[in-house]
Amino acid sequence: MLIQRLAVLPLPVLFLMLSNHYPLSFASQYNWAIAGLIFLMGVTIRHYFNTLHARKGNIFWLWIVTGILFVLVMWLSTAPMFHRFQDDAPKAALTPAQEKFAAAKDFAAVQDTVLGRCSMCHAREPSWEGMHWPPKGVRLETKRDIIINAQQIYLQAGLTNAMPPANRSHMEPAERRLIVAWYKDATGGA
Repeated sequence: MLIQRLAVLPLPVLFLMLSNHYPLSFASQYNWAIAGLIFLMGVTIRHYFNTLHARKGNIFWLWIVTGILFVLVMWLSTAPMFHRFQDDAPKAALTPAQEKFAAAKDFAAVQDTVLGRCSMCHAREPSWEGMHWPPKGVRLETKRDIIINAQQIYLQAGLTNAMPPANRSHMEPAERRLIVAWYKDATGGA
């Protein structure tokens, strides 16, 4: 009976497996809270059915709790106040370290790659259907945007295949190698 009561993971695990296909569930700075709330929803649903099947009553109020948790998940993933954009801050001059990225070999080719493969989602007005703001507020439309986010571009699209999600914009391995080479050139091979 204890094992049956502890078996609350299938629903949250299924959600987390599918979430990679839906940016609203993971492209928030509060994705950890969303995952926690989904886990709690799994607990409430499983507890309801365990109690019902054990004939210990019908605790219908758990559905209300689950509904409230679901509304919180929707709010966390779509609330505009959580999406701070880089434009909100005054534009400071690029630091000497950031200037090295603009001067690095192949910056123009990297800029073309980022604009062609990333900016449909990471834009001031994303053109990707169903997306109303750039994931995590990261915009990659200008030279400055690319330079400021160079490390994330390197990590997410160069070293790993995390971006674009499921390689939806068909980034080629050669383009990923170009990003890695550009970043290493700007950082002195670090």
